[in-house]
Amino acid sequence: MTTKVIAIAGATGFLGGRVTTALLDAQVFDIRILARSSSANSKKLQNFKARGATLHSVSYDDETSLVGALKGVDVLLSTVGGNALLSAQIPLIRAAKAAGVATFFPSEFGGRFENFESSSPLIQAKQQVVQAAKDAGLPFTVLATGPFPEACLIPLFGYDFTNKKITIWGNPEVKITFTTTGSIADWLAHVLKHVPISQLQNRYLNIQGDFASANDVIKHWERKHQAKLDVEHRSLEEVEQRMKNPNDVIALFLTAWYSGQVQLKPLDNDLYPDWKPASVESVL
Repeated sequence: MTTKVIAIAGATGFLGGRVTTALLDAQVFDIRILARSSSANSKKLQNFKARGATLHSVSYDDETSLVGALKGVDVLLSTVGGNALLSAQIPLIRAAKAAGVATFFPSEFGGRFENFESSSPLIQAKQQVVQAAKDAGLPFTVLATGPFPEACLIPLFGYDFTNKKITIWGNPEVKITFTTTGSIADWLAHVLKHVPISQLQNRYLNIQGDFASANDVIKHWERKHQAKLDVEHRSLEEVEQRMKNPNDVIALFLTAWYSGQVQLKPLDNDLYPDWKPASVESVL
């Protein structure tokens, strides 16, 4: 079997670090990490280098450097965030097309946004990236996973476990697709090892580690910690009104969750038949 060459942008981030580690653990890939020269000497990147990854210093303003780093790459994985959603990924798309990359995983994850109407700059950026890949004729693979429970079950989203206070907006029985970053990384490493790239090109894939409602989360936590939570119920309309501010990403996510828009299907879990994803309860 020919060794697949995988390039990663955003290798040290919250999800990217897990994905890079899982790919290195598999010991079957040629891993290239794209990094700005200013961060190439970081401890995380040097640790990845020591494990066998090659570091490629790039500038997203220099297409030549990007094309050079991507020559011979089979899969380009992006886990960048923030402003880099556009400033890094649009140049990466042009360079990947020029370099002959077989498929591009944009930094999507989370929910499915291709038909999502929103004035949110975040959602629009994600949509623009996928459209740019289509326009360039670059094969792409969009992977939706639902929110990461270890990142989202926090006070900002109404889950203040430290103070035993929970806030719910709307129906507490609405279920949400969740997948932990570790489970995403595990699934990706297996699928990239065993599934031909031709079966991944120009596809929207959905995976689900767990399917849980706010009430499920509360029950899991109370059983696990043998304590009661103080639960406040508020209206969904409250966060829907906040969405008038296109930069209120928290309101956007809460509205999507509690209105049932993060129930991914059909699922592609079976691309890794023996996958055993972590449960929501495991991170509480």
